[in-house]
Amino acid sequence: MAQSGMKPDSASALLRSALGFLSAFSAYAGRRGLYAAALAMLGALFEGIGLVVLVPLLRWVVDGTPGHLPALIAGFAALVLLRALVLWHRDVLLAELRIGFVEAQRTRLVGKLVEAPWQQLSSLRHAEINHLLSSDIVLTGACAHFMLQSGVALCLLVMQWLLAFWFSPGLAAMTGLLLAGCGLALVPHLARSRALGQAVADANLELAGSGAAFLGGLKLAMSQNLQARFADEFNRTLSGLMRRQVDFVREQSRAQLAFATLSSLAGAAAILAGTAWLAIPAPVLIVFVLVLARMAAPAAQLQQGAQQVANFLPSFEKIGALEAELQAEEAPLQPDGPPLEGPVRFHKVSYRHPGGRGVADLDLVIEPGEFVGLSGPSGAGKTTFADLLVGLLAPDSGVVAIGGRLLTAALRRQWRSTVAYAPQDSFLFHDTLRANLQWANPAVGEGEIAAALRIAGAESLLSRLDEQTGEAGLLLSGGERQRLALARALLRQAPLLVLDETTSAIDLATERHLLERLAALPWRPSILLIAHRRESLALCDRVLEFADGRLVAERSQRPAHSRA
Repeated sequence: MAQSGMKPDSASALLRSALGFLSAFSAYAGRRGLYAAALAMLGALFEGIGLVVLVPLLRWVVDGTPGHLPALIAGFAALVLLRALVLWHRDVLLAELRIGFVEAQRTRLVGKLVEAPWQQLSSLRHAEINHLLSSDIVLTGACAHFMLQSGVALCLLVMQWLLAFWFSPGLAAMTGLLLAGCGLALVPHLARSRALGQAVADANLELAGSGAAFLGGLKLAMSQNLQARFADEFNRTLSGLMRRQVDFVREQSRAQLAFATLSSLAGAAAILAGTAWLAIPAPVLIVFVLVLARMAAPAAQLQQGAQQVANFLPSFEKIGALEAELQAEEAPLQPDGPPLEGPVRFHKVSYRHPGGRGVADLDLVIEPGEFVGLSGPSGAGKTTFADLLVGLLAPDSGVVAIGGRLLTAALRRQWRSTVAYAPQDSFLFHDTLRANLQWANPAVGEGEIAAALRIAGAESLLSRLDEQTGEAGLLLSGGERQRLALARALLRQAPLLVLDETTSAIDLATERHLLERLAALPWRPSILLIAHRRESLALCDRVLEFADGRLVAERSQRPAHSRA
């Protein structure tokens, strides 16, 4: 039954979405998809031939005329075996296509994410990305599964209808029209299923965000006995999701009841017409009724599959919307070009974030091997300057040059290959300490790992390299996490080392010894140190002071270690 609240364009939106999904799947499947379709038709054909063979068998049962009974039975058995082999091959191929399609979707989305510029990635919700890469991708696989099942059911239904048409064109035509009418009557239910699928997808995303917030703030909440508020919000979201899922089950049950009722009436009308008006012979009518009975299963499967596809299409739409939103960087990486080296010059560089903060009119030079400190209050533009320096951001105006070469889009990607970055909030995998260190440089050996840990003041971690760090490094102290992240950056042996509040969790005495070791690194990189503590900047050759996005002061310190 149609939903009176359905929007006028909902059916057309459903059709556009379904055609988009079918187009994407067909593009992935290619020739293998055509082969799978041929196998589906062949399986349906074999079933139809088997039903045709039943006519002389039934005639023998009704008339008692043996005819070629042994040959018919042998042929029927051979058809059953051949059909079973075709169906096995078909099902394996369809499973390979479905699984491969899902992984191709995931791979393409990850590829677009890693190719997108940082200023766009930084505006995306982590919960949304995680949900798309996990739950929505899985639901896209379910959509492909039900689409393939519906395709197989449609092939079988068409073949059986053609067989019914061969037995009795008049009855088959009437039955086909009645079944087509049943299908059209269910279109509003499909549109409603898609709308419910959209609501469930939105609720799942909200649930994922609530779960991430719950886990991220659980320690703070428990320390103040406020965890019940987290639980209440989570439970409210979960209750809304459950209601939407129940609504879909209710909608699906209504559609199944309507379809079963209408199709039963259509079958009864066809049988009545065959007996009362068309005087069809008994053996033919029996087989026709048998064909109708066998059509019921694929017809019901087609109806249910179509509803499931409609319900899961919003997940595919969300993935497509993000892919369309993501923009690739302006130029590909050119790893074979000449190395970027020499002084880094900012000339009248300005950049503004969407919120308004950023930097303006920067004019400065960082020499090779120079130890430069950045100071200033929060929001002064220090991190924006660092992001421009390493090539994560492109200036709105002005230019950045390395050794006299303008840092274009292609060169920014090349430049980032020569940068080591250790942020304040250390990013660590839920893996061993060794795996976290080797992420920066998979080719490093034990000696290099030990040397990097000693420079970072993390010798105590040498005996724990095969221990787990825990989720986000929670099994380590704050200082251990920062030292581990610093050691990982050192393993790159890059000509530019950026330390963004990297030592904020380390006491002053230990930090001084660590910075002295960094100032004496044998490959003598340029070092940019962002810090709030004045003591942290004492070893820098030069300190740049930022305020309100501008460089307001610069002082040379000529420390005792002198890197000249």
